[in-house]
Amino acid sequence: MKEKLKQLPQSPGVYMMCDSLGNIIYVGKAKNLKSRISQYFYDQKDRDPKVADMIKHIHTFHYQTTDTELDAFIEECRLIKELKPRYNSQMKNTKKYIYLRIADEQYPQVTVTNEILDNGGSYNGPFTSSRGVENVIRYLNDFYPLRKCLTPKLVKRHNGCLFMQLGSCLGVCTGQVKTEEYWTYIEKIQQLLNGKNQSAIQDLVKKIDIAIENLNFEKASEYREYYKGLSHVINKQRLVNQSSKNRNILAVEFMGSSQAKLFFIKGNQLLSGKVISTQIDKTEMKQAFLQIIRKVYLTTELQEDCKLTERDIDEAQIIFSYLKKNRKRVLTFSIPITKLKSEKTLDTAVQKIIAQITQRIN
Repeated sequence: MKEKLKQLPQSPGVYMMCDSLGNIIYVGKAKNLKSRISQYFYDQKDRDPKVADMIKHIHTFHYQTTDTELDAFIEECRLIKELKPRYNSQMKNTKKYIYLRIADEQYPQVTVTNEILDNGGSYNGPFTSSRGVENVIRYLNDFYPLRKCLTPKLVKRHNGCLFMQLGSCLGVCTGQVKTEEYWTYIEKIQQLLNGKNQSAIQDLVKKIDIAIENLNFEKASEYREYYKGLSHVINKQRLVNQSSKNRNILAVEFMGSSQAKLFFIKGNQLLSGKVISTQIDKTEMKQAFLQIIRKVYLTTELQEDCKLTERDIDEAQIIFSYLKKNRKRVLTFSIPITKLKSEKTLDTAVQKIIAQITQRIN
């Protein structure tokens, strides 16, 4: 094993840990394979118990190099979903995705569901933090006068329910609340969940500060949980909305001083990648770009305005998080379909892309 470790390359890639029966028990990714894999075979203090248990079962390992760290991220995600290794339990859980649903009703509530049903209503998600989503539900019921009654169409009490008397419900159960009035709050909630209204987030920050100033730490903790939940839901929904637009994105990641890798992204999918030399002149680079861009984007058809499924969201999260985290060294360009269909506009767009690449190289 020590000899095998010495031969490991210092490059990005994925690795697979195997037990004595040849079963793949863990799949991981690394920016530096030699450094990452070697960590498993040296004593470390405070090692995670799950990792320590896995190490006891390692008999050998395999690996494959990739061009960039993004390639390693994507390949790790796909291998885990395909192989379902024992110790990658976090990625194996297929029930971790949940949605927020607003039913197509006169006085709807905001509820949590594990799947999208073809029965009307609007959905937000999928989301990966059940705790975060539950905190959002609590926040909405706390700060918006949504109905709490299970049978809103029945006039139960002329004086309203306890929730109405406490000021946390409009009193739908009285039969006196107009649909338009109720839906003004639903529309505000929809804007909030889609990240179109940041005032609620800003208001929560102020409430946290005020609660701390008043030494009301329990209330501050509650507001902080609301803040975390809303941040999770809004950020995930932005990812879903961004990926569902099927935008064409070209990402350029530099590999040393002489090469770069082009990533062709459409919507939430990484279509392909190609390594090019950055030492060729601008004319050659322009022709190569035009040929590759047309071939990739014009021959790939995706459903318009598609929604992310549970199978898509992990890969989409990896792609956009990677581009955001590494925006200082990875150039990204949006290429609208209108430019692809016109030789003149695509030619102009490619010249601008090459100019930025050349500037970065210099």
